[in-house]
Amino acid sequence: MRKLFCLLLLLLIPALTGAEPTINCHCFQDRTFNHRDTAAADSYFLATTQNSFISLIYGVDKSTLVKAKMSGTSGTHLWILFDVAARSQQDINKVAKIYSRTKHWGKVFKELHFTPQQLEGKYWQLSNNPEQLAEHIVDLQLSQYFSVTADQIKNWREQGMNRKELILAILLEGDPASLYNRVNSRMQTWGKLLFDQGLVDGKAINKRLRELM
Repeated sequence: MRKLFCLLLLLLIPALTGAEPTINCHCFQDRTFNHRDTAAADSYFLATTQNSFISLIYGVDKSTLVKAKMSGTSGTHLWILFDVAARSQQDINKVAKIYSRTKHWGKVFKELHFTPQQLEGKYWQLSNNPEQLAEHIVDLQLSQYFSVTADQIKNWREQGMNRKELILAILLEGDPASLYNRVNSRMQTWGKLLFDQGLVDGKAINKRLRELM
């Protein structure tokens, strides 16, 4: 039944994304902490933490994010889409349609009548590199909602942390770099770190995020 559900979602390409779909199923078999395999749900915990963060920032229902990702829409595209829609105070569908037609975020900015000054220079300059633009957006949101500095984030990224790991590590109590190093060295797992802090599933993670934000 789960495989059938995944297949159906893959066929539902959300009109709001405006992105070209690729097959990239996010049907996680493990969604809660497992004492016998503490890393079993790590991929799910990382994904649901990022989804919860996006949902809380931009007011997007998590089911919309899941369906978009099931269609193959990348997290990179979604971060930019929702952030640009929020900055321009335009409907997400409108922004998605402009991108679908132009295939370039710089052209989207111009059609929405943004100026380089309004988008803080670097934001505008990164329109040619969606991956780096998405990372920049995540960094800005982490600084805003978790009171971490740009230098701290830069240091964590230089140690190898991706955006999902950054969000989850900052969510947990403790030094993000130390937590990441424990997982990266296989001394610990994200699932066990979450469990030790009473966070055993997606609902608990979402609740913690709400409290912190």
